Amino acid sequence: MILLTATWSLGYAALAIAVAILSYHFLTRRRTASGQQTAQVLLTISTILLWTSLGVRIIRGHGWAFYSPADLATGIALLLLALYVVWSIVAHQHTTAWFVSAIALALLSYALIRQPPTLSTQPFPSPGIRAGTMLNLGGGALLALAAAASLATLLGRSSHQTHNSDLATHSSDRASEAFVRVALFCLAMSLAIDTWWLQKVGLGNANDAQQAGIAVTWMVYFCAIRLRTQPDWKGWPWTAIVTVGFGCTLPILLNVPWLETTLAL
Repeated sequence: MILLTATWSLGYAALAIAVAILSYHFLTRRRTASGQQTAQVLLTISTILLWTSLGVRIIRGHGWAFYSPADLATGIALLLLALYVVWSIVAHQHTTAWFVSAIALALLSYALIRQPPTLSTQPFPSPGIRAGTMLNLGGGALLALAAAASLATLLGRSSHQTHNSDLATHSSDRASEAFVRVALFCLAMSLAIDTWWLQKVGLGNANDAQQAGIAVTWMVYFCAIRLRTQPDWKGWPWTAIVTVGFGCTLPILLNVPWLETTLAL
């Protein structure tokens, strides 16, 4: 328990410091190379520590760690940080750091309020439930990363940019669409598992609201991608759909308590 608390607390603290540094740069528009590098290092350290705490919980708790809204929020935050760190290293892309770290900190703060770090777990569910849960978490993390990339693109286009910054902005814009496409695949696969393998979707049964919400989310984002080919749907319309869509989808992915009620049909 001490190791779990220590790694989680240090990871959370490193993330909070990174958010503070990036917020200062964002508000004052004084983006120094040293500050960006420090924040990037802190985000990497935070990711390692938080994933270590999750591993400790699963190993010491001898069970499945994703069974409550707080656990699901933690899972999305950790996947979001891991995806960003890998993407930033491969593509040398750091313009989305502030948005990514802010979203991850908000999710982890929600998890901390709802359920402080604990070794409690549940018995491992069936492979279908595990696969569906991980696909949902991956889809949520990708949608969050897409929202962060879109917001960074919109912000970059609204301010004076150097040539290198323009290239980074264009890269973020293309990446946001790619992230949404992969997220849709994850959500579609999760819905397929729930429907045909686990047979969880049936009118009048529990979890109908959650599965219906995922289906609606998939259709909304799919239509947004199709409309993105039109010039009028690029820029702020795309950013608005991706950002607001993630905010509306998040309660569904977290399976908040009110989704446990059945649909009134």
